[in-house]
Amino acid sequence: MFEKSMIERIPVGRLGTPGEIANLASYLCSDYASWVSGAIIRMDGGEYVSMAGEFNSLSKVTQEQWAMMEAMIRSTKGS
Repeated sequence: MFEKSMIERIPVGRLGTPGEIANLASYLCSDYASWVSGAIIRMDGGEYVSMAGEFNSLSKVTQEQWAMMEAMIRSTKGS
């Protein structure tokens, strides 16, 4: 249950693999990264960016709920 709830927060829909971490480590140790002098590399499947806003819970709103909210907004004076 806990793992499922954590995976649902990740936009790519899965956990990372040891191989993905190894690929990054290999790159950073290689000559291809010789110009890299410092960086923050997030390997989180997009979770950090997707959890950074206050409107993130809106991704769970159903189409029916969106339609209801739209109707409520359009019915107000001045809309």
